Amino acid sequence: MEFTKPERKQMRELASAVYEAEAHALLEELDAEFAQWRAGECQSSDLLTAIHEFHQHQSRELWSSYQGLSDAMVLERGIGLGLIEESAIPPSILAKLTPWRRELPEE
Repeated sequence: MEFTKPERKQMRELASAVYEAEAHALLEELDAEFAQWRAGECQSSDLLTAIHEFHQHQSRELWSSYQGLSDAMVLERGIGLGLIEESAIPPSILAKLTPWRRELPEE
């Protein structure tokens, strides 16, 4: 299905929010390492190692995960990972993302 220009703009904004949410979660883990360093619970060299590991692994994996994905695919990823609620996506866009979704008859 084709998305309208306003829908594509909304999707870019929502896809950016999904990426930011996933990046935020990863950076919180790294921030815990900084907190330990500030508290004197680890050495500077330990923190540098954690930063290096973050750059070589988590950061690159995140970047690689999003490369080549369309905004629609990012939104589907975000829904699947619980980074964005379906209710945050306009119904017209959600219907085009997942045209196979149908309301189940109430019993």
